[in-house]
Amino acid sequence: MNLNSSLYFLITAFLLVNLGYTQSVSIREEVMSLDTYAFKDPNPVPILVDNPKIYPYFKFEVYGHESRKQDWKVVTLENEYIKVFVLPEIGGKVWGAIEKSTGEEFLYKNEVVKFRNIAMRGPWTSGGIEFNFGIIGHTPATATPVDYVLKNNEDGSVSCIVGNMDLPSRTLWRVEIRLEKDKAYFETNASWNNPTSLNQSYYNWMTAAAEARQDLEFFIPGDQYLEHGGDPHAWPVDDKNRNLAFYRNNNFGPSKSYHIVGDYQDFFGGYYHDKDFGFGHWAPYEQMPGQKLWLWALSRSGGIWEDLLTDTDGQYIEFQAGRLFNQYFPGAENPVSQANFEPLVMDRWEEIWFPIKEIGGMEAANRYGVINVEWEDGEFFIGLNALQPLSDKMQVLHNGKHMFSESLDLDPMGVFTTSLPGQKEDTLEIIIGEKKLYYTNKAERTALKRPFETEADISKSPLHGVFHVGWEAMKYREFKKAYESFAEIVSQDPSNIRAWSKLAELAYRKGDPAKAIHYANKALELDTYDAEANYLAGITYRELKDQVNALESLGWAARSMQFRSAAYAQMAEIYYMMKDRKAAGSYSEQALNFNAYNSRALELLELIYREKGDTKAYEKANAKLLEIDPLNNFAKFEKVLKAGSISAPALEAMNIQNEFPQESVLELAIKYYSLGLTEEALSALEIHPDDSKIRLWKAYLLKESDSKSSVKLLKEVVDSSSDFVFPYRPETLQVLKWATEQDEHWKLKWYLAQNTLALGQEEEGKRLMKAVGNTPDNPTFYRFRARLFGTEALEEGIADYESALKLNNADWKGWEEYILYNLDAGRYSEAFGLSSKAARKFSGNYNIELSHAKAALMVGKYELCIAILRKINILPFEHASESKRIFNRAHLFLASELMNQKKFQKAAEILTASKEWPENLGVGKPYDVDTREQDYLLGVCHEKLGQQSEARSFFEGVADHTLKNSHHQQIRHLFGLLALRKLQNSSGENELLSALESSADSKNNINKTVLALFKDQSQLLTSLKSQGNMEENYWSFLNSAMAF
Repeated sequence: MNLNSSLYFLITAFLLVNLGYTQSVSIREEVMSLDTYAFKDPNPVPILVDNPKIYPYFKFEVYGHESRKQDWKVVTLENEYIKVFVLPEIGGKVWGAIEKSTGEEFLYKNEVVKFRNIAMRGPWTSGGIEFNFGIIGHTPATATPVDYVLKNNEDGSVSCIVGNMDLPSRTLWRVEIRLEKDKAYFETNASWNNPTSLNQSYYNWMTAAAEARQDLEFFIPGDQYLEHGGDPHAWPVDDKNRNLAFYRNNNFGPSKSYHIVGDYQDFFGGYYHDKDFGFGHWAPYEQMPGQKLWLWALSRSGGIWEDLLTDTDGQYIEFQAGRLFNQYFPGAENPVSQANFEPLVMDRWEEIWFPIKEIGGMEAANRYGVINVEWEDGEFFIGLNALQPLSDKMQVLHNGKHMFSESLDLDPMGVFTTSLPGQKEDTLEIIIGEKKLYYTNKAERTALKRPFETEADISKSPLHGVFHVGWEAMKYREFKKAYESFAEIVSQDPSNIRAWSKLAELAYRKGDPAKAIHYANKALELDTYDAEANYLAGITYRELKDQVNALESLGWAARSMQFRSAAYAQMAEIYYMMKDRKAAGSYSEQALNFNAYNSRALELLELIYREKGDTKAYEKANAKLLEIDPLNNFAKFEKVLKAGSISAPALEAMNIQNEFPQESVLELAIKYYSLGLTEEALSALEIHPDDSKIRLWKAYLLKESDSKSSVKLLKEVVDSSSDFVFPYRPETLQVLKWATEQDEHWKLKWYLAQNTLALGQEEEGKRLMKAVGNTPDNPTFYRFRARLFGTEALEEGIADYESALKLNNADWKGWEEYILYNLDAGRYSEAFGLSSKAARKFSGNYNIELSHAKAALMVGKYELCIAILRKINILPFEHASESKRIFNRAHLFLASELMNQKKFQKAAEILTASKEWPENLGVGKPYDVDTREQDYLLGVCHEKLGQQSEARSFFEGVADHTLKNSHHQQIRHLFGLLALRKLQNSSGENELLSALESSADSKNNINKTVLALFKDQSQLLTSLKSQGNMEENYWSFLNSAMAF
């Protein structure tokens, strides 16, 4: 008995040990209660006026000052070496990552969830890795739930796949966060699919965070960094001999954006020298060439965000990996621009994120490990940190000759170090195994020769510049601006094929196929074989139900590799609609021959196999789709259809978890409908039936087969709330036009107007908004209409805001909008009256208090304005500065009044107070503060008080600052001129006048205004004032300053 017990114990122990070994990597999901500063108050007013680029998303308006416990889903991936945390309900972001032997974070893990107004929709929280897809900025999905699935992979690794649809572009992004058992890194394997028929905006950056410390050194290969506009500057040592690779040396200027370029290397990261620990990223250069460093300003203007974004974890930096060289803002003249996401293309790339320890830095890195090399006092220090098991030979070559070798046997995070003699200028090479990992100090080996500047003498035609502006606008979702550029080109050069093609694409996007085919044919009249024009003609003919001409045009487009796979997939779908399944299958296969990731071709094949009853081929296609995209809703729903039962449990198994499940469902249903499969479309809509847009589509699809249900569904739509419906797809336009013909209810007309405006049909959208009249009983409608027409329709706008407040005067946002509307219209007294009421009604709401302070400023109640701002407590948004501007002006205008009353001592006190930076205003003091307005007036006050030495000191400071910055366009240059006049410095005055005259820009009238004021050019001033570039009270202040 004892023997059996002992044997049982040994066997059990053996099994447990081996089970533990085989399960050395794990994945689990749990709910954790975290301190959370929440966001709330979603704004139901369509964002079509404020930021149409991201419609149909909406903004959130309120952010918590206090934290409370909130439950969040947390997915943890863990092996013996590292631990990675994922938050699927907060954009699918990586929350943080820890190296286990040291307990150190190699990705900053913010222990509180502190949402602040930073992203495109508002809420954003720092730390980990944020996945940004779509258009420049923090993605609209960054703070809300995404779809996700956990997987135990056949190779023993574990994965958490997160993803979502970018609603405006209808593109689909996925990121597999994958961990193997014997690796000290984790992977982020991304895919991004454009399943649409059109070009889409292209922006991807993986925004990772690490702790900010004074001992941090950045290891980012390159010799230049690019600004957002693309202009290059020296890296790492700048023109003032500051080594910017050391965090502590960035203690100047505003927050920093360094996009580092110039070296063909795959890695970058940072190292904390005091902690002897660091972090890194690796990806094949051609997949992720972008390496960006973002630093909050080291002054209080950045430091304030430490308090705003975390409680105890301290400041952070961001090291971002991107698909492009920089996060591009249009404007500058250089070779850098935006990329374009072509139709029916899926991009895929891979990255790893890893810790580093005990080697002092990073000079080479990949999946195998990290090498650091340092030279000091006649010796090369060599450090190697393994990221996976390394049983290989290390060789060191010195000036091309063998110097040292070592047989390595390192576990993940194992470290090997040695020191070898040599001189700094000597050539050193380190080879691990068969070049598994390689280092050389020959910098020229990987130096890039790519130009990042355009030579000034390059001659460009004027229309080239117009085309560039139009194409960049199109990629930036500024479709109206793009249309204007291309229309200008064809008006001057009717032979410009590219411009005609872009106009065709824009017309197609607007839902105007008649114009689209007109423009496409204009291009084909110039070149019948042009691939782009043929592709656009093909998809437009398809929209017009002209299948023959669609097929013929697409066939020519397929001659080009650029459009081949997309054109074949379009042809396959057309043949499917024509009931020619054989041709449909053949063209789908041809599409896949030239793009194995063409999801539309693969989905069509799956449909064909299901209809044919070819189970084996069907299952293979379904498996392939889910291999490419484990979150693919079409593949998941096809399984439901194949099972033959559209039951509630089956539909729940679709597991759509993102913030907008109704949008995912609509996308799926529209896919089936576009292929003529109405029954499948209706079945798909059952996944999420309780939504107005889905009811609209169901009513439309049932209009002939079940008219009774159709009528009932339409009634349910008009009986439901009209907030947050936000129709925007071209396909929904026909649904809404049909609905308004069935029922004249104002909600349906409003939805149609929104959808029309979303497609860029501005005039028609405005006509529809006017036609709705004053029937609506929803304040959101009136608020939106007032914003849509702006202050140009002032009387109507006032009436709309009055209607909105009459329907709901408990909504602070409606009050704020009405106050700001009156301010924009120059109705300052009315704005102040409203803000006074609102401030009493919504006491403590800093948005209302700030608008009240602004209104008080505009009606000359400066002391009241200052009093409001002294007690306000603003939670700011990134780049916000309005509160400090109002604070400054209230003090300046009050001081000016006091000076006019000869109260110079009191005025000096007010001016001195204006230079304070109270952080309750939501801004911190930057390094470089321009106080020329205050300092000039302080000089005048001291002059009037007989304190000539102090006066001269102030005047000299103002003059010196202005002379050094005269190349900028700044209204404060006026005070430099006035100070030079006070100093009787005629040579300096003439020098400054000459500089300002040479820099006066026809596109920017600031320096022109300075000159006109100083020279008292009344006629020019009248013209400049009429342009409305400055508020009236600031003009008055400048005139007063001139008189002192």
